[in-house]
Amino acid sequence: MKIQKSMRFGEQEVKLLFALEQGKGPVFTIAQARKALGTTDASVKNVLSRLKRKKRVIPLQRGVYLFAPLKSGQEGQWTENAFSVVPYLVGTGKYYIGFAAAMNYWGMTEQLPLTVGIAMERQKKPVSAVQSKFVFVAKKRLGDYEKISIAGTNVNISSVEQTVLDALAFPEYCNGIEGAAKAVWSARNSIDWTKLSLLAKAGKSAVRQRLGYLLELLGLEKRAKAIEGKFAGFSWLAPNAQKAEFQYSKRWGLKINLKKEDVLEFQRGY
Repeated sequence: MKIQKSMRFGEQEVKLLFALEQGKGPVFTIAQARKALGTTDASVKNVLSRLKRKKRVIPLQRGVYLFAPLKSGQEGQWTENAFSVVPYLVGTGKYYIGFAAAMNYWGMTEQLPLTVGIAMERQKKPVSAVQSKFVFVAKKRLGDYEKISIAGTNVNISSVEQTVLDALAFPEYCNGIEGAAKAVWSARNSIDWTKLSLLAKAGKSAVRQRLGYLLELLGLEKRAKAIEGKFAGFSWLAPNAQKAEFQYSKRWGLKINLKKEDVLEFQRGY
């Protein structure tokens, strides 16, 4: 039998927790805590430090905290807001949630990502909170994304089509090229193929080439033909895989360094 210790809160801690419970969202700043308590910076930091030890507030970044309500348990594990805290992490910059996290959201993979990938126009250090690691990927051009509501907070997430292209541009954040192949196959009935073709042709040639190869491999020849373009030199199919053994695909301008059966392994479960 597991015995749980009762948790005691001081007067100032209770005051702040009550204010946070009545607040509009789970994320708050040290300035908001100061306003709720009506006391000095030193006193506020002391209260926050005690609540942090009691797992009731979780630091997201300097001066920004996530409020973990009592229903999150004694360990303060609060996963419901993993996506909803993202706007507070990125500030005023343009962004979208993408990569493996977006693949899971759109039903392209059943795998629950422990890392939430966020595309931004600038670089930012990773942040760990709410049982997740937030990794920021710098992109000169963000691409296509949509606004959705998570736990009452509006967040940006890459569109189905952009998610596919990001999986091919950044396979290290999307379960590899194998994960990209599964994503395309899983989303084949929900993809806007005209949009995907336009986005692919407007982006990097290596991404278009990888997409074309996967479409051919998956038996989607009509879709593959729609994105064919001029030869732009040879690129690696899987830039992060072994490069000692490979074959050439002249049609797609690729150096194929993955076996077809490995790329299509996911289909064994279909």
